[in-house]
Amino acid sequence: MRQIKYSLAAVLAIVATLNASEDLGLITVESSIIDDKFDTKKLEVSSTATLNGPEVEEYHAENLADVLNNIPGVTVRKNEGDSNKIHIRGIASEVYMGEKPGVAIVIDGVPVQERAGSVNIDMDNIESIKVIKGGASYLYGNDALAGAVVITTKRPKGKNEGFVTAESGSNGYEKYVASYMGSTEDLAFQLQGSYKGSDGYWEDSDYWAKSFNGKIQYYIDESSDITFGADISSRYENDTGSITHTTYNPDTGVYTNQVETNPTSIGEVGYATDYNIDLSKYFITYSKDFDNNSNLMAQLYRYEDTTTNKSGAYDSNRDGLRDDHIYDSYANTLQNGFKSEYRMDGDKLAYMVGLDIARNEEDKNSKYRVDYTGRDRVLHPIGEVSSDTNNKENINALYGELKYKINDKLVTTINARFDNIEYDYTNNLTADTWNKDFNEGSYRVGATYERVEDQIIYGSISTGFRVPTISQLYAGDILSGRYTYENNPDIKTEKTYNYELGYRGKYNFITYDVSIFQLDRKDVILRNGGNYVADPDSRANPIMYGNFADVQNRGLELSMSTDRSKEYYFIVNYAYLDSQYTRYDEYKLILHDTVTDRDYVEGTYDLSGNTVPRTSKHTIYLEGNYWATPNWLVTAGVNYRSSQYADEMNKIKVDGYSVVHLRTKYDLKVSNLDVEFFAVVDNLFDEQYYMMPRVTGDRNDDGYYDVRDMGLTVNPGRVYTVGLTVKF
Repeated sequence: MRQIKYSLAAVLAIVATLNASEDLGLITVESSIIDDKFDTKKLEVSSTATLNGPEVEEYHAENLADVLNNIPGVTVRKNEGDSNKIHIRGIASEVYMGEKPGVAIVIDGVPVQERAGSVNIDMDNIESIKVIKGGASYLYGNDALAGAVVITTKRPKGKNEGFVTAESGSNGYEKYVASYMGSTEDLAFQLQGSYKGSDGYWEDSDYWAKSFNGKIQYYIDESSDITFGADISSRYENDTGSITHTTYNPDTGVYTNQVETNPTSIGEVGYATDYNIDLSKYFITYSKDFDNNSNLMAQLYRYEDTTTNKSGAYDSNRDGLRDDHIYDSYANTLQNGFKSEYRMDGDKLAYMVGLDIARNEEDKNSKYRVDYTGRDRVLHPIGEVSSDTNNKENINALYGELKYKINDKLVTTINARFDNIEYDYTNNLTADTWNKDFNEGSYRVGATYERVEDQIIYGSISTGFRVPTISQLYAGDILSGRYTYENNPDIKTEKTYNYELGYRGKYNFITYDVSIFQLDRKDVILRNGGNYVADPDSRANPIMYGNFADVQNRGLELSMSTDRSKEYYFIVNYAYLDSQYTRYDEYKLILHDTVTDRDYVEGTYDLSGNTVPRTSKHTIYLEGNYWATPNWLVTAGVNYRSSQYADEMNKIKVDGYSVVHLRTKYDLKVSNLDVEFFAVVDNLFDEQYYMMPRVTGDRNDDGYYDVRDMGLTVNPGRVYTVGLTVKF
């Protein structure tokens, strides 16, 4: 840690003494506040993937998963609506509920903390998406274990134009968007409103989203400007369609295979449903260019997420189906912060130094929504407050990047960041408080070597970190319910180390990027006995959080594409991933005794060497595009994912699947209007597969551990969307 702090101080000291009078644009650095003005892919030392706004729009995607799942190394848990949970290179695939997935979600320069580690974004307000793979804490701090997804929303441009869009599709899906941008000599603005909704494929899976966003950019003078941005949305999301593979009725001894008889989850509810979400995002960004090819940017922001929902699904009548929820839950997350970066781009040297100050706060509470008697035999009446907490997070961080051109072929990159993180947690029911602070350093070192023109070898070592939460450190004091917990204030920070070597370039009309990597995840934070696994005799064997596992992910990623301006063009993406526990020596298998009607520990297992669940060794995305006429484009694509385990014990394997998609669009000119008709068919051959398969124990309480205990969501099958966009 001390070495990292000294390294950062040394970098800043060296930079301060160097002559900054080089020429602009030959060497540039990354900016974390907004997406970079320059195309730095050539000198990027990590594996990245970037999609611009028009490329995103061509997917006509219902949500972000439809776009990111096509990128090698990226897996997105797709829900109805805009809520998605993103995984990169298999990190955190062992968790599937409210935990963060180890990926920084950065919107207009700010890592956004939204509920349950998911991300909500208006697909029609995206200027670009950049995926950074490997630990990315050197830019974004806590929880960037596996990388970052950097989303830049639409910016005002020096033009007057607008568009309207209307879409309709399967399961009552509809979307309407109206957008306009204009400019004068001194300013530019962009305004957009949208509505999207669907009845949903599964029972009670309806959703809707209403959003308004806009930006005003004022040009102070020829070298400086200030931008005001706002994004306000209200959303409703319901059930995710989760079912138990096969239910068991203990009174009749009858099994019911729900995959065959109930794919739309009639009568069974997800763990948490009925989300009402209010999001508001505001920021002000100042930018100033200087004569020495340098730039100063500063940003103030305020993000707020207020969410209410039902949680704690349970089987109220013991018929094998979860049919009600125990709690009404409330959460309000508030992010206030300031970021500033100064950077200089030159002929031999480029550097960036940044300051990141955040003051975040989360208020949460839950109340019983039913009269509930738990295993403690205590009645909790409707309206009783079960939890009421406040958590404050203060972040103070300094970071920087230095690029140096050793010669015409070799360019080196060094990143470093130091974070001071302070937590202040209060239980409002008892007035008890807990405090903890962390000092964490992270870094990236790498280089690019241009072997010949447009043929580049790159390599890097990068790190990520995740600090333990207060509720993990002091679970015995904070967590309550059916199980007994124990404090463990000695939990260490979880770390990742990403080692990567790649080759990118162009050959004739083909652009390609291939990389191999090893991503070591040390001191994984989970519960003793396993995530979501709890000893029913927890009073004798208390549950605690700790650093109970290590994981090693190794793989290869390949992307190829051809010139999009040609009559034919294609995309080929492939990823190989081997994700294994290198240490996991205490996993408990919990079964149900049908005679005594009680759970018990069948055994404790060492899972070292097992494959991390929900990771496929092979994923492939193929896409072909053909301009049948100058106005008519036809696109066919296929996604393939090989088999995966649904459980840590590797006893239950889920088959792989291939899904074919078709898209088409037709452009024409009507008077002064540009009109586009489009149609999309997802899952053309109506392939049935399981979304988010998971098993942690005897879910259906029949006394056996097998495939029938799987929790899953059956995919919606073949769906279509048609639409019309008019630009003016």
